[in-house]
Amino acid sequence: MDGIEYIGEHLLPGRIGQAAIMLSFVAAILSALAYFFATQRRNSLEEKSWLQLGRGAYLLHGISIFAVIGTIFYIMINQYYEYQYVQAHVSEDLPMKYIFSAFWEGQEGSFLLWMFWHIVLGIVLIGTAKKWEAPVMATVALVQVFITSMILGVYIGFGDDPFRLGSNPLLLLRDTVDAPIFAKADYVNLIKGTGLNPLLQNYWMTIHPPTLFLGFASTVVPFGFAVGGLWTGEHKAWLKPALPWALFSGAILGTGILMGGAWAYEALSFGGYWAWDPVENMSLVPWLILIAGIHTNLIAKNTNYSIRSTYIYYLLTFILIVYSTFLTRSGVLGDTSVHAFTEMGLEWQLVAFITTFFLLGAGLLAFRYKQVPSPKKEEHVASREFWMFIGTLVLLFSGLIIAGSTSLPVYNKIMKFFDPAFEGRVITEPIAHYNKYQIWIAVFIGLLTGTAQFLRYKAFNWSKFAKRFGLHVGIAFVAALGLTYLTSLWIEVQAWQYALLLFTGIFAAVANLDYLVAFAKGNVKAAGSAVAHLGFGLMILGIIASGLNKRFISSNPFVMDGLIEGADEERLKNNILLFKNTPMIMGDYEVTYVSDTLDVFTRTYTVNYKRKDKQGNTTEEFNLFPNVLYEKTFTKIAASNPSTKRYADRDVFTHIASLPNVEMDFEYRQQREDSLQYRRIELEEGKWQTLIDTVPIKDRDTFVLRNYQLRFKELATNPKHPDYKPENEDLPLGAVIQISREKEDSIYTVTPMLNLQGQLMYNFPVQINELATKVRLTPEAYDLIFTPEETLDYQEVVLKQGESTTIDGLTVNFQRFSRTPVHPGYQREDGDIAVSAVLEVKDEQGEAYT
Repeated sequence: MDGIEYIGEHLLPGRIGQAAIMLSFVAAILSALAYFFATQRRNSLEEKSWLQLGRGAYLLHGISIFAVIGTIFYIMINQYYEYQYVQAHVSEDLPMKYIFSAFWEGQEGSFLLWMFWHIVLGIVLIGTAKKWEAPVMATVALVQVFITSMILGVYIGFGDDPFRLGSNPLLLLRDTVDAPIFAKADYVNLIKGTGLNPLLQNYWMTIHPPTLFLGFASTVVPFGFAVGGLWTGEHKAWLKPALPWALFSGAILGTGILMGGAWAYEALSFGGYWAWDPVENMSLVPWLILIAGIHTNLIAKNTNYSIRSTYIYYLLTFILIVYSTFLTRSGVLGDTSVHAFTEMGLEWQLVAFITTFFLLGAGLLAFRYKQVPSPKKEEHVASREFWMFIGTLVLLFSGLIIAGSTSLPVYNKIMKFFDPAFEGRVITEPIAHYNKYQIWIAVFIGLLTGTAQFLRYKAFNWSKFAKRFGLHVGIAFVAALGLTYLTSLWIEVQAWQYALLLFTGIFAAVANLDYLVAFAKGNVKAAGSAVAHLGFGLMILGIIASGLNKRFISSNPFVMDGLIEGADEERLKNNILLFKNTPMIMGDYEVTYVSDTLDVFTRTYTVNYKRKDKQGNTTEEFNLFPNVLYEKTFTKIAASNPSTKRYADRDVFTHIASLPNVEMDFEYRQQREDSLQYRRIELEEGKWQTLIDTVPIKDRDTFVLRNYQLRFKELATNPKHPDYKPENEDLPLGAVIQISREKEDSIYTVTPMLNLQGQLMYNFPVQINELATKVRLTPEAYDLIFTPEETLDYQEVVLKQGESTTIDGLTVNFQRFSRTPVHPGYQREDGDIAVSAVLEVKDEQGEAYT
């Protein structure tokens, strides 16, 4: 606000970061232009000068982006909440290990992560691309121009509604939010951070996004080589240097996707390793197209066929990466995906991003299409290249089906723009929808990877090789049939479609293993594809095993009937209710809920498993530690993460399906606590008191329910309670109370406590389940130790150092001043000038107190 001089703001990091953003944008434009002219003037005297300018500008761009990233990490680590990005993603209770996760939780941070990898890859290209440096780096630098524009935060135009170019992560909170708090000069001391979504506070979040974004970023390199080939007209020369980059990109992007599946399998509990979520789909589709491109690249390299197809696949891969960025960041998937970004005003920039590079690739391909070599003779039907090309078409078909289904929200928005009454189309059962098509694609690919591996390029010497081909394929077919039958004894394959898929997966694995032994014979280049296809077959086997072999061992509907409130039959069959320290039979195990601990927002449970033989002897025992993550309001469970016991042939998952309302919603817990009718009892220290608990039946009658004996043993100034976590400014107080019931020998010792934190008082009662009783302290308990200030009658006494006076029989001696005072209510801060008086007080018996 104008005219206010704010106190406590750290403005220098933001100014440095914003200057670095502008510098990086200008440097990216300069680098793209310099590399463009270097390409246009290749083989001329000017080429070297333009190359040097392009390299220098790109390195300056990289240094600037690194400075932006470093600045953001600096303000996040130091929790400068005056910056909107820090306030939105960091909080005081966020562990340091999740600062990285908080960095790329937001859109701006993920764009910076994407740019970071482009810079690293660009530097590698500058050192290795040789004659392809100029056209490839011109493409990479142009991509950086568009992505950098996403974090500019510059307003363009005039009037009341100018166009905003990008979203700057280094803006101050008061520049982005209009709130009364910013009328205060010291608002910085009054704001707190929102913090990282509890669902993302997982170690997978620290390693999965960087790997996936490296995969995304790396697709720009094959795209750049394809653009370079079309640009320069060297339609064969680009294939060889592009292939290693495409293989690298396929491996990294595939690893990132698998890590996402592993994250889902281990942590997210949303139905297995893959849920056909739109965001998952849009990372899978570019990978499928890239794999198709790698296969046509191999064909082109060995036979000169499929050069046009290789162009198309590599160009399409990057376009789909940008399209997936649009889907996940425009807000269009907000209602259909659990982990898409929300809308933040970058939709038209993303559309411009997609359109520019689509037109660039499509325009160059159309311009050069007739010049691209294409042998007139068709491939031999028994050649490896023929079936490899057929396989790439199947992968393309698979990707188009997934992309088309995932893009339904886009289709709906377009249709509603022209027809507001259009209701839209939705996929109500995504797993069934996608599996209906993808299962047959997987069957075909499985058969193809097991068969085509034995074929030769150009069907070399086919008439003599056909018999050997038939022998190896036949052996693999028969072996796969036998192994499929044996595997079906382990995996409960009920539908014939799944049995066929299981067979093709085993066939692919067996055939490629045979190829490694009989044909590759240690040749690393020949073995690479066979190893990859072997992995595909094993992956199919793993998918079927984990998908079809899933069963719930937590099934005991007769015991659960009536215990789980409002539970339907399905929930009764799949869940079991555990009471603390009460064993329950679950499948082959005796399961006991042992304990739980609360750490910030995470509640971790210890669940003990015991397997016993017929004689009742324990043959196996282990603990699992599932947890739940509360939202910051403690009114809802944000996520439930399972804990897993791994065996060679199975995994045992334990996860918290539900909690009682009193454990799940702390507001409900407080309301329930406030509704309890406590009886006030005043106890003298060390004495037992008998209490008869009665409930009125009529106005004059009573009915005796329970007879208790209570004893107040002592006050506790350092009490312990499972729900209490000490902090520096706390003033806790507890009372050790013993309770017994008439005609019982057991004595229960509890320590209910209070905690005074500033002006707020918190009550921590204790429940004794065996007695169906709850005990809490009243706030007046503090009066036993701390006399209220308003009740004290102070007397003013003037003393010099060394002098004494007598007050009510107490001798008070002023010994000295202390410049380093220690007091439970005082905490030193920088700039303090503190002093205390050290007094010695003696009672009538001569005992001294300081």
